[in-house]
Amino acid sequence: MAGDWEAYLDSLAAFGMRPGLERVDALLEALGRPQQAFRTIHVVGTNGKSSTTRYSEALLREHGLRSAAYLSPHITGWAERVVIEGAPVDADVFGRVVEQVRAAVAALPVALGDTTQFEVLTVAAFLAMAEAGVQAAAVEAGLGGRLDATNVLQAPVVVLTNIALEHTEVLGDTRAAIFGEKAAVIHGGDAVFGPLDGLESLAEARCATARAQGHYWGRELRASGTPEAFGVTMADRLGRRTYAGLRLPTMAAYQVGNAALAVAAVDLLLGGLNEERVRAALAQAAVPGRLQLVRRAPTVLADGAHNPHGVGALAASLGPIARPAPRVLLLAVMRDKAFGQMLETLLPLADAVVCTQASEPRSLTAAELAAAVRKVGGPRAVTETPDPRSAYAEALRQAGARGSVLVTGSLYLLEDLAGTLAGEGDADG
Repeated sequence: MAGDWEAYLDSLAAFGMRPGLERVDALLEALGRPQQAFRTIHVVGTNGKSSTTRYSEALLREHGLRSAAYLSPHITGWAERVVIEGAPVDADVFGRVVEQVRAAVAALPVALGDTTQFEVLTVAAFLAMAEAGVQAAAVEAGLGGRLDATNVLQAPVVVLTNIALEHTEVLGDTRAAIFGEKAAVIHGGDAVFGPLDGLESLAEARCATARAQGHYWGRELRASGTPEAFGVTMADRLGRRTYAGLRLPTMAAYQVGNAALAVAAVDLLLGGLNEERVRAALAQAAVPGRLQLVRRAPTVLADGAHNPHGVGALAASLGPIARPAPRVLLLAVMRDKAFGQMLETLLPLADAVVCTQASEPRSLTAAELAAAVRKVGGPRAVTETPDPRSAYAEALRQAGARGSVLVTGSLYLLEDLAGTLAGEGDADG
């Protein structure tokens, strides 16, 4: 039953993160190596992974391949993490493959230790894709890269979106160290790099070591324009290719870069793309929780920015967007993020802040977040409302019919509000 597999996944959260590949490798071996049944684009980086993964899947699908994507975290339910042919896998199907993985977990040697939630999800995703006859998939890494469960792949194309300080207790306390962890998923083939901001020499060294061909933002790969009209140019061993007249169904300026990385990755995997199909794929590729227009009276925008880099990109995208006053910020933040830096960027964008907390245990409490807001020096009106749904109602009340609400700080907050926001009627685009 669905409830059984969902309860099983919930129970695995207690084991936390235990980086390593031994358990995943053993499970995949026991289940017939399903990850070898399809070609893969492996997406790593600090921000933009989910969007780049979704855009890649859309491009693969539009070019006639049976496509899939593996994403994390989910917003509405576990099955949302596995997209096949543009739609989340059926919950009953996902529950069945989770139970298959669960049986394989029970047979693992005790010496391998407890299997984590993300490991089970990753193996289940690969199994679901193989059983569905997927030909090519875009796979989003979880935490890091080198010891991430997804690094069992030997992907012919890797995308590294960008590098910023995050999860420093696990990945290292410098951008160079974090790059090393994430770039370790490059095992030959082609590597597409987003803006590296000074780490280019490390990328070149990694490509040399892994015998991979690097494709660098601003060199082999360029993009220009806005979500309403942009173009992507590639110049490499295959020649010069230009994909023009592209459009995305979003107001988020930062998505142009993510879409360009996806175009480059799929171009390299398939050896070139059809320009009309690129246009068609991206024009329909909506990414939930990325500067999503949820409601118009008051204006409600939702964005899953959850670290300083992501918040900075969000702030830049908000510049040309009309957000009528009073501007209310509905916020929840994980305690392992650099939330002080996030607040310094977000608070100038608000006239009032409603602090809440996500159901994820790592979330700051509403009171802790409110204290941090006051310490940074935010708006005078700071409200603490621990329950996310009640907090959303309070934000709407404060905004009134003529104001605006920005919901951000954590994808887990968007997950907690998924039903509520969906009930508003999605007006994205």
